[in-house]
Amino acid sequence: MNLRKGTAALGLLGLLVATPGCKDFYDINVDPLNPTSARLQEILPASQGSMSVYLGLSALGLSQATSTLVNQLASTRDVGSYTPDGSSFSNQWAGLYSDCLINNEQVIKQGTASQSWDYVGIAQIQKAFVVSQMVDMWGDIPYSEALQGSANRAPKYDKDSDIYKDLLSLIDAGLANLDKKTTSAGLGTADLIYKGNLTKWARMGRTLKLKLLNQIRLNPAPVLGSESLSAKVTDVLKQDLMTSNEDDYEFKYNASTTPENRNLGYIADYVTASRENLIGRFFYVDMMLANADNGNAADPRLPYYFYNQVSTTATQPLADFQLGRFITVLVGSFGPNRNQNNSDIRTLPGLYAVGGKYDNGTGGAANVNSGKGVVAQRFLTYPSRRFTEAEAQLTILNSAAAARTALESGILAAFDKVNLIASADGSPLIPAASITNYATAVLARYDAETTSAGKLRIIMQEKYKAGWGFGEDVYTDYRRTGYPAITLPGSEPHTQLTGGYPLRLPYRQDDLTSNPNAPKQVNVYTDRIFWDIN
Repeated sequence: MNLRKGTAALGLLGLLVATPGCKDFYDINVDPLNPTSARLQEILPASQGSMSVYLGLSALGLSQATSTLVNQLASTRDVGSYTPDGSSFSNQWAGLYSDCLINNEQVIKQGTASQSWDYVGIAQIQKAFVVSQMVDMWGDIPYSEALQGSANRAPKYDKDSDIYKDLLSLIDAGLANLDKKTTSAGLGTADLIYKGNLTKWARMGRTLKLKLLNQIRLNPAPVLGSESLSAKVTDVLKQDLMTSNEDDYEFKYNASTTPENRNLGYIADYVTASRENLIGRFFYVDMMLANADNGNAADPRLPYYFYNQVSTTATQPLADFQLGRFITVLVGSFGPNRNQNNSDIRTLPGLYAVGGKYDNGTGGAANVNSGKGVVAQRFLTYPSRRFTEAEAQLTILNSAAAARTALESGILAAFDKVNLIASADGSPLIPAASITNYATAVLARYDAETTSAGKLRIIMQEKYKAGWGFGEDVYTDYRRTGYPAITLPGSEPHTQLTGGYPLRLPYRQDDLTSNPNAPKQVNVYTDRIFWDIN
């Protein structure tokens, strides 16, 4: 099944160059762009569009699967029972290499030849982001010998920590190229993320560096050697990082249907009648509906995050799990209603995540007229930067006070992001008093915690909620910290966990078979990424 045809279907503002079919990775990676005729203005948006497809919240994107692994979503597929195999992520693996990274590498190659240093710097930082996400998911991956086409169809798999070390240098190289202040033709329209704003790209690059340094805090030696992690973090925090939600690293969609340029998650749940996603019970009930950090009151973001299609609390006979108007399938369920057609009653991702419908309480089956699908696919955001800073201040720099300040900033920025989306949609805003009350309650609980572990739990819970829509980082954070304590399959009636918790994603089996330099398939339940030593 060639799911990757979704890339072309999007249109991506009419700027995507032709992408290859779903062949073996080592075959499709042979001159896929015909670079003698492709221009930088065409290749850069192609790489950014495919990044949104394969990292985003859709059946083609890693965010959907990883959101399921942390119980933000539920699924009746293999990942929903925490049993992924070598075919589970074939499209994402192949798409990231052959549609995203190969295009991005061509930008670096051609931009270097033409001394278009702004394009080169952007592509280097973008490469660091995408590759870091792939390392976080798969560990050792083809890197130093990848993207060479016919020159090397069997690249070695580099060690995950070695790749991280090189990515930090790659970010520095990208920042240095941005600092050359080149003004290349067409960048303002070709760059679909920051419209050629090099200041924002530099802020993103430095914020990415902070993120990677924070993620290795439990095991920095393989990356930094004898260098001081605290010194590096202190240095980065002094620099110009993301300063507001306007700096968010995200791929923006619009309302166009010809070509189709709406959010892929919106298309899957509001345009496609069968629906794609289910909401995780833990996320909705434990974290958002009655969370202790908000005094057991509902999180004010609840109607922006989720859309309940049913209008009453009456029992729905086809529901696997129901609580009031909330309906889903439990993670790992083997109940009698697990595979029932619940497309018209299930709770869906709402306005915040995919540009769906704001839940005003009246319900109604979601359809193409529900929402607009124009919400961006978020990758690295200003709220995330603040929560990352809070973790680093607490655990690396040992300053609970500075961590508290960053935590508060992250909470307020997260609510501000919701209101920005609501305002653009014409939906009601979260009242200032509700935001203040929520932040006050969370900070009070942070202050009441007497241990760093307790305070970290508060930080990671808030980051978990603000990260809704980009599951990769939530999955990485959970594996690194163990927070929030998600509900695993088997802990609820008629649910089961058959193998264990996946600590990484399995490799694409076809590549392991065709590449003599590939490793054996990993054991996803025991083989950890280098930064995960819990």
